[in-house]
Amino acid sequence: MSTQADSYGTQSPGSTTANGAEASQSAAHLMELTARATEQWRADAKDEAAALLAEAREQCAGLLRAAREEADQLVATARRTATKTTDEARAEAYQVREQTAAVRQAHERDVARLDQIATDHREHLRRHLTGLLDQVNAEPDQPAR
Repeated sequence: MSTQADSYGTQSPGSTTANGAEASQSAAHLMELTARATEQWRADAKDEAAALLAEAREQCAGLLRAAREEADQLVATARRTATKTTDEARAEAYQVREQTAAVRQAHERDVARLDQIATDHREHLRRHLTGLLDQVNAEPDQPAR
Protein backbone atom coordinates (compact mmCIF):
# COMPACT_ATOMS: atom_id res chain seq x y z
CA MET A 1 0.00 0.00 0.00
CA SER A 2 2.79 2.34 0.56
CA THR A 3 3.42 2.41 -3.16
CA GLN A 4 -0.13 3.45 -3.69
CA ALA A 5 0.06 5.88 -0.84
CA ASP A 6 3.17 7.44 -2.41
CA SER A 7 1.44 7.77 -5.71
CA TYR A 8 -1.44 9.60 -4.06
CA GLY A 9 0.86 12.13 -2.52
CA THR A 10 1.12 10.67 0.95
CA GLN A 11 4.49 9.61 2.21
CA SER A 12 5.56 7.18 4.77
CA PRO A 13 7.42 8.67 7.74
CA GLY A 14 10.83 7.11 6.90
CA SER A 15 11.01 8.17 3.30
CA THR A 16 10.46 11.91 3.87
CA THR A 17 14.10 12.86 4.27
CA ALA A 18 15.37 10.77 1.40
CA ASN A 19 12.66 12.00 -0.90
CA GLY A 20 13.21 15.63 0.21
CA ALA A 21 16.91 15.46 -0.57
CA GLU A 22 16.19 13.80 -3.88
CA ALA A 23 13.57 16.43 -4.68
CA SER A 24 16.00 19.20 -3.78
CA GLN A 25 18.65 17.71 -6.04
CA SER A 26 16.11 17.35 -8.84
CA ALA A 27 14.96 20.93 -8.35
CA ALA A 28 18.55 22.18 -8.33
CA HIS A 29 19.29 20.14 -11.43
CA LEU A 30 16.17 21.55 -13.16
CA MET A 31 17.15 25.07 -12.16
CA GLU A 32 20.63 24.52 -13.51
CA LEU A 33 19.23 23.17 -16.79
CA THR A 34 16.81 26.07 -16.95
CA ALA A 35 19.63 28.56 -16.28
CA ARG A 36 21.79 26.96 -19.01
CA ALA A 37 18.90 26.92 -21.47
CA THR A 38 18.04 30.53 -20.60
CA GLU A 39 21.68 31.57 -21.01
CA GLN A 40 21.84 29.75 -24.37
CA TRP A 41 18.59 31.42 -25.55
CA ARG A 42 19.94 34.76 -24.38
CA ALA A 43 23.23 34.20 -26.25
CA ASP A 44 21.34 33.04 -29.35
CA ALA A 45 19.06 36.09 -29.16
CA LYS A 46 22.08 38.37 -28.79
CA ASP A 47 23.77 36.75 -31.79
CA GLU A 48 20.59 37.00 -33.84
CA ALA A 49 20.12 40.64 -32.84
CA ALA A 50 23.74 41.40 -33.76
CA ALA A 51 23.30 39.67 -37.12
CA LEU A 52 20.06 41.57 -37.79
CA LEU A 53 21.71 44.84 -36.81
CA ALA A 54 24.70 44.16 -39.08
CA GLU A 55 22.36 43.30 -41.96
CA ALA A 56 20.30 46.42 -41.33
CA ARG A 57 23.46 48.56 -41.28
CA GLU A 58 24.60 46.95 -44.53
CA GLN A 59 21.24 47.62 -46.16
CA CYS A 60 21.26 51.17 -44.82
CA ALA A 61 24.74 51.77 -46.24
CA GLY A 62 23.66 50.33 -49.60
CA LEU A 63 20.54 52.48 -49.69
CA LEU A 64 22.53 55.55 -48.71
CA ARG A 65 25.10 54.82 -51.42
CA ALA A 66 22.36 54.34 -54.02
CA ALA A 67 20.62 57.54 -52.93
CA ARG A 68 23.86 59.51 -53.15
CA GLU A 69 24.60 58.10 -56.60
CA GLU A 70 21.10 58.98 -57.78
CA ALA A 71 21.41 62.47 -56.29
CA ASP A 72 24.77 62.94 -58.02
CA GLN A 73 23.24 61.83 -61.31
CA LEU A 74 20.31 64.21 -60.87
CA VAL A 75 22.66 67.10 -60.09
CA ALA A 76 24.83 66.27 -63.11
CA THR A 77 21.74 66.09 -65.34
CA ALA A 78 20.44 69.37 -63.95
CA ARG A 79 23.81 71.04 -64.58
CA ARG A 80 23.94 69.75 -68.15
CA THR A 81 20.38 70.95 -68.75
CA ALA A 82 21.13 74.35 -67.21
CA THR A 83 24.29 74.72 -69.32
CA LYS A 84 22.42 73.73 -72.47
CA THR A 85 19.55 76.10 -71.71
CA THR A 86 21.97 78.94 -70.94
CA ASP A 87 23.89 78.32 -74.16
CA GLU A 88 20.66 78.26 -76.18
CA ALA A 89 19.48 81.47 -74.52
CA ARG A 90 22.80 83.18 -75.28
CA ALA A 91 22.66 82.06 -78.90
CA GLU A 92 19.08 83.30 -79.23
CA ALA A 93 19.98 86.61 -77.57
CA TYR A 94 22.87 87.03 -80.01
CA GLN A 95 20.55 86.34 -82.95
CA VAL A 96 17.97 88.81 -81.64
CA ARG A 97 20.68 91.47 -81.19
CA GLU A 98 21.91 90.86 -84.74
CA GLN A 99 18.39 91.04 -86.16
CA THR A 100 17.62 94.15 -84.15
CA ALA A 101 20.82 95.81 -85.35
CA ALA A 102 19.97 94.96 -88.97
CA VAL A 103 16.41 96.33 -88.59
CA ARG A 104 17.76 99.46 -86.85
CA GLN A 105 20.24 100.05 -89.69
CA ALA A 106 17.46 99.61 -92.27
CA HIS A 107 15.27 102.08 -90.37
CA GLU A 108 18.14 104.54 -90.05
CA ARG A 109 18.70 104.31 -93.84
CA ASP A 110 14.97 104.86 -94.40
CA VAL A 111 14.97 107.88 -92.07
CA ALA A 112 18.06 109.33 -93.81
CA ARG A 113 16.45 108.78 -97.24
CA LEU A 114 13.20 110.42 -96.07
CA ASP A 115 15.19 113.33 -94.57
CA GLN A 116 16.95 113.78 -97.93
CA ILE A 117 13.62 113.64 -99.80
CA ALA A 118 12.16 116.24 -97.41
CA THR A 119 15.21 118.49 -97.84
CA ASP A 120 15.08 118.09 -101.64
CA HIS A 121 11.34 118.77 -101.67
CA ARG A 122 11.75 121.82 -99.43
CA GLU A 123 14.48 123.19 -101.72
CA HIS A 124 12.35 122.50 -104.81
CA LEU A 125 9.33 124.27 -103.25
CA ARG A 126 11.50 127.20 -102.15
CA ARG A 127 12.91 127.58 -105.67
CA HIS A 128 9.45 127.26 -107.18
CA LEU A 129 7.93 129.82 -104.76
CA THR A 130 10.89 132.14 -105.26
CA GLY A 131 10.41 131.88 -109.01
CA LEU A 132 6.70 132.63 -108.69
CA LEU A 133 7.41 135.60 -106.45
CA ASP A 134 9.98 136.85 -108.92
CA GLN A 135 7.40 136.62 -111.68
CA VAL A 136 4.78 138.39 -109.61
CA ASN A 137 7.23 141.15 -108.73
CA ALA A 138 8.44 141.48 -112.30
CA GLU A 139 4.98 142.04 -113.84
CA PRO A 140 3.23 144.59 -111.66
CA ASP A 141 1.74 146.52 -114.58
CA GLN A 142 -0.12 143.77 -116.24
CA PRO A 143 -3.70 143.04 -115.24
CA ALA A 144 -4.56 139.72 -113.70
CA ARG A 145 -6.13 137.22 -115.97
